[in-house]
Amino acid sequence: MNTSEIKNIAIIGLGTMGPGIAQAFAQAGYQVTGYDLNPAAAQTCQTIVAGIIENLKEFDLISAEEEKASLGNIAYADSLAEAVREAHIVVEAVSENRDIKRAVYSQVDECAPEDSYLWSNTSTLNIYELAPAKRLANTIIAHWFAPPHIVPLVEVVKDSRVAPSTVETALDLLEKLNKITIVLEKYVPGFVINRIQRNLGREVFFLLDQGYISPEDLDMAIKASIAPRMMVLGLVQRYDFTGLDLSARNLADESFFDPPVDNNPAALASKIERGDLGVKTGRGFFDYSDRDLTEVLKERDRYLLKVLESVRFCLEKKRLV
Repeated sequence: MNTSEIKNIAIIGLGTMGPGIAQAFAQAGYQVTGYDLNPAAAQTCQTIVAGIIENLKEFDLISAEEEKASLGNIAYADSLAEAVREAHIVVEAVSENRDIKRAVYSQVDECAPEDSYLWSNTSTLNIYELAPAKRLANTIIAHWFAPPHIVPLVEVVKDSRVAPSTVETALDLLEKLNKITIVLEKYVPGFVINRIQRNLGREVFFLLDQGYISPEDLDMAIKASIAPRMMVLGLVQRYDFTGLDLSARNLADESFFDPPVDNNPAALASKIERGDLGVKTGRGFFDYSDRDLTEVLKERDRYLLKVLESVRFCLEKKRLV
């Protein structure tokens, strides 16, 4: 099946990522069917999609025709079997749990057309160990980033058992959705961005746990320094401007100690114990309890759209020099 033959998309899982992925496909003209075990998820998805459209209209990023498509091209199924019955692509966006994903793939295998593609939005797991063997040629990891209707990047992770045409089709289709793709030639846990964020997280929680800095000042330090510089130089090219010799000396500096490995940092664990899980509960490191969740998400999206509007030129596929 080539890109031009793909019309129907099934989204399995309508939690954090599902609504934005559904809207991105719907805006591009694809027929989307969403399904979630939670009966209330469909209504929540509709509310989130409406908020997405409102923001995109504010920035003139959606036409009247695309707005109509975003609203009209998304339907909701009462069962997984119904959702995938005519799907050309099944996008799995369920919890990061091996048993849950394996069960979903088994149901997809039973109910979806034999030639349909299976895309997993897993952020860390090796789904090639979980999907049925006969589906592997048509299976790909396509990892979007929150919010998926705004953040351009999708990580595409290959496996030796995946057909080259599956990768090519995924890349072609994502390009039609105006996404920027990178390709990992083989699986590594966490792929690229989450591996980098994991190491950043170790330092973040070390600095917070040891009382070196407040969450507010730490975030401001990043926003006022390395974040804008990254948009121009990324991570690798920055070393060229620092000087490779200086970078080597910094790595060898014994007085510069790294944080110990701590997979249960107090700054994180204490909040989880209190039930403060972030925006979804109204409080995490910061307090959102005076606002509705959808309003918090819309405000985040508006700021992200403003940023991307200003730095889009940095995403052109050319070197600085």
